[in-house]
Amino acid sequence: MAADGCELLAVEGEVDIATSPRLIAALNEAVTESDLSVVVDLGSVEFMDSTGLALLVRAQRRLRRRARGFAVVCPDGPVRRIFEITDMVDTLRVSPSRELALAAARDGHPS
Repeated sequence: MAADGCELLAVEGEVDIATSPRLIAALNEAVTESDLSVVVDLGSVEFMDSTGLALLVRAQRRLRRRARGFAVVCPDGPVRRIFEITDMVDTLRVSPSRELALAAARDGHPS
């Protein structure tokens, strides 16, 4: 779904090795089928493992090569803690709200 000049992917439930194929497909489509920046909203995600983190890093790198922005919505909680522990908050432009993430993605990509 496009929102405010960005492709918005809202994810729910769990992001792990078992559910990753759906997220891979959605990210691949967003990267290849659109010229928009991408925001992944994890606000409704209850659990994410390293598989999910790796998918987001790969998507961000692919978008950066295409000079497109990328950001993640992730409020405080256990999923946000994964980004903090791995020091990926700034790299993946993790924001606590959809509005802040949309603005970060529109601003472009990190250098």
